[in-house]
Amino acid sequence: MPHLGKAFDCCQSVQINKSSTCGFRLMVLLKGVSKPIYCIVAVAQNGVIGSQGRLPWHIPEDLTWFMDQTEGGVMIEGPNCYQELGKALPGRGTVVVSRNEQKSFPGAERAKNLNDAIALAQSLPWTGPIWITGGERIYAEGLPHCTKLYITRIHRDFMGDRYFPHDWSRHFTKKVWSKDGREKDLSYTFEIWEK
Repeated sequence: MPHLGKAFDCCQSVQINKSSTCGFRLMVLLKGVSKPIYCIVAVAQNGVIGSQGRLPWHIPEDLTWFMDQTEGGVMIEGPNCYQELGKALPGRGTVVVSRNEQKSFPGAERAKNLNDAIALAQSLPWTGPIWITGGERIYAEGLPHCTKLYITRIHRDFMGDRYFPHDWSRHFTKKVWSKDGREKDLSYTFEIWEK
């Protein structure tokens, strides 16, 4: 039998059924197992996270950090974040929170609200954490659900129209890791916080 990977580390029972139309079908029954919920964000020192639907800075190391952390998990985001990326990112699931049933999000699932999005993300086959990835409203609603915060603190003010909740430190009180970085004249710090 081939190596099944991390997807089966948390299984309580596995059944293999023979199917006449598609060979062998593997059925995994997960009981009481849920994915952790984390938040990931880059924030200017004045709280800005976006400007006119875009990030107001370009930091390649932060993009790599984001891609590495969210790989294998499920991202929950608003429609503007989806549009900024232009597509669902490969190597991870995506759930877009939107009440607009006319709008489509190719490669992503759609949920009407954050609670539905979390339930849907829990049911998807990705084995990594669920990631709250923005925007402003999704962060505000999502922070109470999260057990960890992955924050890139950009040590400069930026003009913008979208902000990270100013009271985030009420939810996360213990910094467990940090690393400084620099991109030309822009300094920043990667941090991981827990409740």
